[in-house]
This record gives sequence, C-alpha cells and structure tokens, in this order.
Amino acid sequence: MSPEQTQLVSGVKFAESPRWHRGRLWFSDVHDYAVKCVDLEGNLTKVADAPGRPAGLGFLPDGRLLMATALDCKLSVVDPGGSVTEAADLSDLAGATLNDMVVDERGRAYVGDIGFRFGAEAPRPGRVILWTEEEGARIAAEETTFPNGCAVDGDRYVVAETLAKRITEFKIAADGTLGDRRVLAELDDPPDGLCLDAEGCVWVAQPEESRYLRLRRDGSVDRELASASPFAVTCVLGGEDGRTLFLSSADTDLQRLPKGESEGRIDTLVVDVPRAGCP
Repeated sequence: MSPEQTQLVSGVKFAESPRWHRGRLWFSDVHDYAVKCVDLEGNLTKVADAPGRPAGLGFLPDGRLLMATALDCKLSVVDPGGSVTEAADLSDLAGATLNDMVVDERGRAYVGDIGFRFGAEAPRPGRVILWTEEEGARIAAEETTFPNGCAVDGDRYVVAETLAKRITEFKIAADGTLGDRRVLAELDDPPDGLCLDAEGCVWVAQPEESRYLRLRRDGSVDRELASASPFAVTCVLGGEDGRTLFLSSADTDLQRLPKGESEGRIDTLVVDVPRAGCP
C-alpha cells in the first residue's frame, strides 16, 4: 500500500463491481450476499439483500440500479428502498454463473458468464451476454475465458479474461455485438476488476500479486500499486472530478474465499487522469 492511499471503509467482506454514482460508491459485497454503498466520509449502508449472490452492478440511464446475481443467473432492478424486482432470467443463455457486468450510457448491459460453476466443475469457455429492456437478452461474444472485470468507452469494450491471464478488447458494433477481438495485454497472473481512464489506459487488479496495474493501450505497464490487503480485488475511478481511484482488497485467498472467509476494505488514491466511459 502506497503512502498516498487512504482507507475509506473496512467491515466489508469482499467488495466487487464498485460503481460511483451520485456521491456514493455502490458495490456488491459478494460473500455477505448484499449490495452496499459508502460515501466519501466512510458511512456504509446496506442497500439490499441478494440471496442469489450479487455480482455485476450498473446504473441504467434513468438512474435505476441493475444487479446481476451469480447463482441464479438473473438481472434485477434494486430500488433505493431495497426492493429487488426481477428484470430478466438469463439462465437459458448462461452456462452456469454470472460474474461482473457493465452498463453503458445507452442502457446496454454486458454481463459476463464464466461458463461453469467455479470450484465444482472443470473450467470451460464462457460468454458475454447483452441485455436491454427493449430487446431482451442475446449472446454478444462467445469463447471468453472466465470473463470478469469489464468497461465500455464509446465503441470499445474491455474485459479481464481471468483464467487466460489477459485483458481483451472488442469493438462494439452498432447493434451492440462484440467483434474485432484483440489481446490488449498478456499478464503474468490472473486479472480481476478493471476500469478505464481518459487516456485510454486500463486500471486492473491482480489478486494473487496483491497489486493494481495501470496498463497503456499497447499493454505495457505504466504504474503499479500495492494493495492494502493481500488480495487485490478490483478498482474504479470516481469522485466528483473522476480522479479518485477506489481500490478494493481483502484478507483472503483462493482456498478461503469459496467458503466466504474474507475481510475486505476499500481504499482511495487521487490520480492525475480522470475516469472515462462506464463504469
């Protein structure tokens, strides 16, 4: 952990899919089976319970919170009072387990399906599912290897393929389909959550390396940050000027995490280059 980092909040278990929205950071506390939010003073609020285990989050253009739940493969809308209303059942398209998600400015939700039940089945390729309220759900991209953290900026879709140890970039077609796949970066260890900045760089967490990397468009490493806890989970840019980097980490490992044994925290760091795109 660098001296510039400041702890925002502890007392969470495993904060995934953080999203800055209207003065607060919203996230899935995955192994506490809840959606939560925290303001810049560190005041933590539980927004809703999520028995299906919360995964990706995103805000629709009208401000509603969309949530993917991993175990039942559903999308739901979470209202400010904590009520959860099902928006779509993706189980007919999903192989097994939904993961992270990004919702773009047009309200298109790109949901990663890892393709198998982690810890219970042998790995197999997954896919990215595209959902809109108007058109429902369809496959946007096949043969993705454990799609995880993801972001959109214009016609650019970037995703961490965790088990392939790479960051992959797609071009978004007019109809939302993902094509022109290219590898942005091959990494030494698996990547997890990520976000984009205004220079087109990717901030990404590497859990097993206890670090976050800033990757240039050519895949080279521009900056490296150590995580406060041993397991670097994810990161997102936010704050009023888009220059606050929120860093989620946890005291856990790959043996303890499937059993829900995790103690998480979120730290902040002010950076020079602001956020871009979604989230």
